[in-house]
Amino acid sequence: FVAFGGGTTSVATVNVTKEETWEGFNVKLQGALGAGKVYGVAYVDPGEAEKKAKICRNAGEWVDCMACMLRESDRELEIDLLDQPPVKPYRLSLKLNKKEKKKISYPNPYEREVTFELSASTEHAVLKEKSVTIPKGEKGPIILSFPPVSEPRTETIIVGLHEKDSDFTHTVKIIAAWSTDA
Repeated sequence: FVAFGGGTTSVATVNVTKEETWEGFNVKLQGALGAGKVYGVAYVDPGEAEKKAKICRNAGEWVDCMACMLRESDRELEIDLLDQPPVKPYRLSLKLNKKEKKKISYPNPYEREVTFELSASTEHAVLKEKSVTIPKGEKGPIILSFPPVSEPRTETIIVGLHEKDSDFTHTVKIIAAWSTDA
């Protein structure tokens, strides 16, 4: 695997065996980098018509990533290092002059249970809970209350989900639009 840190110059090369595990790859990657935490890696399967980036963060996703690399004739796959989880976007339509409650779901990409401490960037979105625990591979609810707003407007609200057992903060970007049509 040839690792890139967001630019056009590689920052590490990691040699693996066909039987390499996700955990083994991470140990080798950390050794090659020397420092820093890695949330996961992104890669593009050159064999697919749609060149959409895939993310590898756990053993299940590692199986697909390894299969992609093994299909390559030179057994080399370029990966981009992810130091933070990608931002998850949502759009919410809210009615004017009405208190609203909305529930969004956030996936747990790990093969373990995870607890997130929640925070919101504005007083226009009140979180029902201060934390949420999501079982492995499932989705968990984030419930937000919105006070009444009298004028049509759109606001970007950032909800942070900080992992209690790591330094990773997941981000949910909500575009909230108040209107008479909601």
